[in-house]
Amino acid sequence: MNVCFFNRSYHPEATATGQLLTELAEDLAAVHGWAVTVVTGPSLTGGSAGGETRGWFAHTEFRNGVVVHRVRAATASRVGFAGRATNYLTYFLGACAVALRLPRHDVVVALTDPPIVGLAALIAARRSRARFVYWCQDVFPEVAALLEDFQSPTANRWLDRIGRHLVRRADRVVAVGETMRDRLVGDKGADPRAIAVVHNWADCAALVPGDKRNPFSIDNGLADAFVVMHSGNIGLSQDLGTLLEAASRLREYPDIVVAIVGDGVKREPLSRRARDMGLGNVRFLPHQPRERLTDSFASADVFVVSLKRGLAGYIVPSKLYGILAAGRPYVAAVEDACEVAAITRRDGCGLLAEPGSGADLAEKILALYRDRAGARDLGRRAREVGLRFDRRRQVARYDELFRALVCPRGTPRPVLKRPFDVLLSSLGLLASSPLWALIALAVKLEDGGPVFYRQDRVGRNGRAFKSVKFRSMIEDADRRFGPLQASAGDPRVTRVGRVLRATAMDELPQLWNIWRGEMSFVGPRALVPEEIEVRSGGPAVPLEKIPGYEERQRVTPGLTGVAQVYAPRDIPRRHKFRLDRLYVKSQSFWLDIRLIALSVWISCRGRWESRVRKV
Repeated sequence: MNVCFFNRSYHPEATATGQLLTELAEDLAAVHGWAVTVVTGPSLTGGSAGGETRGWFAHTEFRNGVVVHRVRAATASRVGFAGRATNYLTYFLGACAVALRLPRHDVVVALTDPPIVGLAALIAARRSRARFVYWCQDVFPEVAALLEDFQSPTANRWLDRIGRHLVRRADRVVAVGETMRDRLVGDKGADPRAIAVVHNWADCAALVPGDKRNPFSIDNGLADAFVVMHSGNIGLSQDLGTLLEAASRLREYPDIVVAIVGDGVKREPLSRRARDMGLGNVRFLPHQPRERLTDSFASADVFVVSLKRGLAGYIVPSKLYGILAAGRPYVAAVEDACEVAAITRRDGCGLLAEPGSGADLAEKILALYRDRAGARDLGRRAREVGLRFDRRRQVARYDELFRALVCPRGTPRPVLKRPFDVLLSSLGLLASSPLWALIALAVKLEDGGPVFYRQDRVGRNGRAFKSVKFRSMIEDADRRFGPLQASAGDPRVTRVGRVLRATAMDELPQLWNIWRGEMSFVGPRALVPEEIEVRSGGPAVPLEKIPGYEERQRVTPGLTGVAQVYAPRDIPRRHKFRLDRLYVKSQSFWLDIRLIALSVWISCRGRWESRVRKV
């Protein structure tokens, strides 16, 4: 299946939405078998994913299985409003141009960077009749109040209208917290039935609790200090001025150091303010690459999470999930309605401070400074909570959400399936009979071997049957090589066989299996009893050990199906099994008709052996 994302920020950008989207896109491609496209802006850091193909409106890169279209847009300074507006507008116009040229997708997803890019994504979705998902990382125009150099009631009204329009038009709206869901329903008129809450995440396998004394803490003189840390974007939404006020109150404690790690538009103004206040206990450190995050986070004794007043539910501080994964306590200076406050109260993994109060923040930091054992207990609970928001679990939720949109669950089972199979297979046998003689002659003339290839297959509920096909491989291929999937340029496939396999004409004799009821036109692929999965660099794995095997065996196998049509030819069988399970749960007569029509289209184009997308 195919999904396309629209967001201005993507790898190698260090913004929260860019990092989250990169991880989601790459995991959907590598783990869940999606064909993933991203329409993003130019890299402001000058990095590139590589494999570039340049075009009029964008150039295309390929990175970790993801097709990345980088729109030709401005890269002005983001410090002032004029530069940000220029970047946003030029990216939006380029994204609209790319949207009109994209191939068909099943799902189109818009993030909110910038807030108007959802219109470009909606164009792409409507053009290809795809499902449209509006993924709200921020809610506008409320977040626009952060712009200190530009406030326009007219612009805010238009942002509100655009947001409401996208919320109404979306097949599914994703909120990254429960309070945000309530804001979307109460303030934006979203249909509560269309909203799914999926929290952001951290990679709990890559970011783990570490030792305080490590190369990062030693290099930066933090190993012997009590470190209060802010790590992440230093932007407009964090109330880091309050952290400086707390640092001023903590100056009498020489072993307490406030470390502000990261980059963003507010770093320089904040650094100047710290110098003006004479805060020698505050250090500004650069953004840390992924491979150093465990050491960087482990250097902290306590983290600070802050959010300006009035933004609860309109922004969710995603840095919390990394803190949880690292198993560190924190003080959250946020409003009661904020998702961070809800997690803190419910799970007891941090302390809450009054937002905007440097005195209260300093007091809570000192409470952890004086009770080191209690701080360690909070950190242990934080790691346990963080595992609930692990990257793999949250990405799996997006995979389920997108697949449910394409093939909804709960649809009626197709009562016309068997009568339709009998009727269509009868017509197919009659109509294709002249081809049988021509194909048989071609197969025989090439190498003199048998015309037909018979093989034991496993049908519904494990019942074996004999499958019949036109032979497309050399004689005795199974005996000589075993039951392996055909690969690109496979030497076992004959010249005639390449044509037959590309057009699926080798499957014509299976119309007889369908007529007899051993197979259906649509369903999971019929497997060979001794078939195996050979994982890269690992041992052979019996198919019955792969999750989903038993469930797919409960239905009649098919000539075509969701996995055959939508999955790349060479993805692992465990990924194809996920698609088979999706079909089992989502069967309908009209889904069968759609898959059959797409299969005919693939046959006419000779694309069945394609190693990439077929439709």
